[in-house]
Amino acid sequence: MSRFSTAVREGAVRGVLAAGLLAICAAGVTAEIAKPSPIDILFERKHLSNVEAGKDLVYKFERTVSQAELLGQPFTDDIKIEVKKATADGKRDVVVKVFSGNRAREPHPIDELTGNPILVVFLDRAVASYMSVAGGKIAYLKDKFRTALRERATVEPVKIKIGDTTVDGQRVSVQPYAGDLNAAKMRGFENSKFSFVVSDVAPGQFVEMDALYENTAKEAPRLEERTSLVGAEVLK
Repeated sequence: MSRFSTAVREGAVRGVLAAGLLAICAAGVTAEIAKPSPIDILFERKHLSNVEAGKDLVYKFERTVSQAELLGQPFTDDIKIEVKKATADGKRDVVVKVFSGNRAREPHPIDELTGNPILVVFLDRAVASYMSVAGGKIAYLKDKFRTALRERATVEPVKIKIGDTTVDGQRVSVQPYAGDLNAAKMRGFENSKFSFVVSDVAPGQFVEMDALYENTAKEAPRLEERTSLVGAEVLK
């Protein structure tokens, strides 16, 4: 996996979460002031600045499949971001806990983050899951995802409900492999869709991330993986 580092923190994100797709958007991109770019929304903001020490961000991960015999079993589990230390400049020391029970990964501490590492977890899994259904090489798929987020991603306003309050948010959407020169080799999954809902009011800012692996053939299997902030709801 390639580095996600500068997209989620000042300096390198060390360890397992440091290796991943976040390198796709870190360098040489300037956000528009009047209309924030997808890169600004996802990678350049201090997402954790509104989460104090001692607080946890809890995300529900949902994996749904149409044909379990081909794609594996569906499941629901939690991903937790525990904030251990906070500084006035927006940096946070965190521990990332992905899944529970037999699926649990080793808890991973990361110091001095500004971005929310839930994005790292989602993007890393998104590309790996795409490769599992569509084939291809991980380096190629990451590169295409990077290019699509920089050049073809769209941003639209959405409403989000947090508790009893409705707030404004933004949805970033992208189809990184649509129209690809190698689409014929992607087993019909080239139109897979990925979206990210963000609000600066929501704790940690990331509200929902969705990966929809849908085939052009109606009889083909369908996979969806969604990660959503517990306590928040995107109003469709």
